[in-house]
Amino acid sequence: MVLFQRADPDLRSLIAYMHARAEDRGVSLHRTKLTKLLYLVDVECVRGRRAPLTGLEWTFEHHGPHAGEVADTLKSMLDIDLAMPTWKENRLRRGAPEAPDGNQWPASTKAIVDRVMDRFAARGLDELLDHVYFHTAPMRGAQRGLPLDTSRVDAPPRRRRPLAAPERPADVEQRLAKWRRLAPLTLDPPGAFLAGETPAAGAVRGRVRIP
Repeated sequence: MVLFQRADPDLRSLIAYMHARAEDRGVSLHRTKLTKLLYLVDVECVRGRRAPLTGLEWTFEHHGPHAGEVADTLKSMLDIDLAMPTWKENRLRRGAPEAPDGNQWPASTKAIVDRVMDRFAARGLDELLDHVYFHTAPMRGAQRGLPLDTSRVDAPPRRRRPLAAPERPADVEQRLAKWRRLAPLTLDPPGAFLAGETPAAGAVRGRVRIP
C-alpha cells in the first residue's frame, strides 16, 4: 500500500524551488534568466523521454524561448511565495523562504531540476542565452514568433563500434595441421640425472629434450 504518492510540482512550486536553489548559490534570478532555466528543465525532461515539466507553451521571441505565463505567475507570487521586491522592474532578490525542498517530488524530477540549476544558474546571461540559442534542439530552425517544437531532442552520441577480431588467414587450417603433425615436446623430469650417472654429451638437466 502506497502511503505517500509523489507528484510533479506545479509551476509556482517549481519557480519557488528554483529561486531557493539559486539563492543557496548566491545567485539572483531575474525574469529572463528564470524563463530560460525553466525552458532548459523542459528540454532535459524531453531528452529523458519524459513530458515537459512546466506545462508552458514556448514560443521564439526576441530573447529566445518565451512563455507569457512566467511573468504572470511571478507577479502573483511576489510577497506571497517569493518575498522578493522588484528592482528596476526586473531583478528579483532575497530567495524564497517557504519554497518546497523537492523531497516530495519524484526523484527523477528533482534530479532534472537540480541538474539544470547546478549547470546553468550561476552562468552569466549572455552565456546562458548562447547555450539556449545554439545548443538546444527546439531552437534549431525555429522561426521568430512561432511556437517551439519541444518534442525535438538532441540525437544521442553515436556509439563507436567495438573492435572486431582480425580475419583468419586463408591458410590457417593448413598451418594448424602442420603443427599437429610435429612430434610432441617433452621435458626432462626432475632428478633425471641420478648421482653417478653420466649424461649424454650435450644434455642439460631441465632443458627441453626432443625424443
